[in-house]
Amino acid sequence: MKKTIIKEGMVYRLRPINYEDAEFILDVRLEDAQRNKYIHPVKNDTGLQIEWLKNYFERENDYYFVVENRFNDKKEGLISIYNIENNKAEWGRWIIKKGSLAAIESVNLMFLTAFEDLELNEVYARTIKDNIQTVKFHEQNKEKTRGILKNFFELNGIYYDAVEHYAEKEYYYDCIKTALDEKCNKLFFRELDIHTGGLKFHHIGVASNNIEKEFEAFKLLGYNKVSNIFQDENQGIKGLFISSNNMPLLELLENLKESTTLNYFLDRKIKLYHFAYKTINIEKAKDILIKLGAKILSPMKKSTYFKDNICFLILNNLFIIELIEEKNINSL
Repeated sequence: MKKTIIKEGMVYRLRPINYEDAEFILDVRLEDAQRNKYIHPVKNDTGLQIEWLKNYFERENDYYFVVENRFNDKKEGLISIYNIENNKAEWGRWIIKKGSLAAIESVNLMFLTAFEDLELNEVYARTIKDNIQTVKFHEQNKEKTRGILKNFFELNGIYYDAVEHYAEKEYYYDCIKTALDEKCNKLFFRELDIHTGGLKFHHIGVASNNIEKEFEAFKLLGYNKVSNIFQDENQGIKGLFISSNNMPLLELLENLKESTTLNYFLDRKIKLYHFAYKTINIEKAKDILIKLGAKILSPMKKSTYFKDNICFLILNNLFIIELIEEKNINSL
């Protein structure tokens, strides 16, 4: 059984449920009586929840996940894929904590888990028709509607009709994924701002053999404003900032004598090799990026040009990010 699947998103992850989550399951299911009127009731008894989990771990074709925030590892919801048969599965047990923004990415990660990890061809969800908010969520995601299931759910002696929404693998990739990815991307930058105090793009670093000759070439693109040439012994580089109207600021860099700082990029003819961002909390920004998968390339050091701390990190795609400390928030 694949009950070890972990699916990482931009802000959230899905990770397998475990016994230690029993209390959280109860907390999130019981925190809002009005919202939870459309789910099966549970008793506020951790022991009973652990017994339920014991049975769950013995079941085939049932995958229960905690939705965690990657920025702070806090639990913000639950979601499941189950009843797998003929390459189709139901998804549900979906509950997100009040105030959490995990809904969209948790569902997107569910689709990716179903189609990529479990290799399914279709997933479907059955929602009580009177649960208008959740029905609307499915419709806004452009999931297909198969129909109404009459008197399908029984809760506390009351029978409810259910709406069945579904999406095949090809339909998800063609008609759903792009919109969900865009929303997740916006959420990522929102969370990044909240947790780091804000990142503001500053410049693109350009590796060159000779910054004066490099500047002559960029003049053809309208770059005609220049800073003073500076040298940074700590980094082993000589640099020059150039700018142009409606164009990104560029930092032209070359090695100081005996330095090999830029050799990797020069040897591979990589010119635009890093993006630089200013932040008022460089330590927090560094820690967050590392938590999200980046690795330290060059540790914290004082910059000769900026007169403050900088550090370089490398992302999973091997692109480099420079963080520049800016203590005055107004200057960001």
